[in-house]
Amino acid sequence: MTRSALQLDFRRPAVSGGRWIGWGALLVAVMGVVAVSEAYGEAAQIHALAQSRHDQLKARSQQRNPGRDRLRSAEMADAQTQADMRQANAVIDRLVVPWDGLFDAIEGADAQGLGLLALTPNARDRTLQLVGEARTMDELLAYVERMAMQSGLRQVHLQSYSVAARDGVPVVSFTLAATWQQP
Repeated sequence: MTRSALQLDFRRPAVSGGRWIGWGALLVAVMGVVAVSEAYGEAAQIHALAQSRHDQLKARSQQRNPGRDRLRSAEMADAQTQADMRQANAVIDRLVVPWDGLFDAIEGADAQGLGLLALTPNARDRTLQLVGEARTMDELLAYVERMAMQSGLRQVHLQSYSVAARDGVPVVSFTLAATWQQP
């Protein structure tokens, strides 16, 4: 096995026109990068000047009104405190309902033959809402009259009613509204 001699040609190939286009594009790209970096440097300087001006003005403002930031936080705390107070007042209003007087008035009206399902008082405007069921419309109307005769209740009226059959028995569902007087 004989080896043939390796022949290497280190001569330069002929220069073509396409090669200069690549070098030209590279040169344009480098010039673009330089231009963008200069613009970025200028923008960074302008931003730094604006930031320092802002800091100076803020420092001056705080010197003139030292309690201003504290007032803002106090106002925010006051808003939260006011919301808490409104919620606490709503709970207090629910607790200051004269339950004994309301129950006495409702029991005094003799709800025999009726089923009272819910009692919803509103202490703020002294209103009362009763939800229940009756066997007949006559029983319901008689109950409304008896409620109107109670000394602690005023403006008793039938707010709504509906008749439905349950297990083949007609049932009158109702809602009464009334106001009560403070003793």
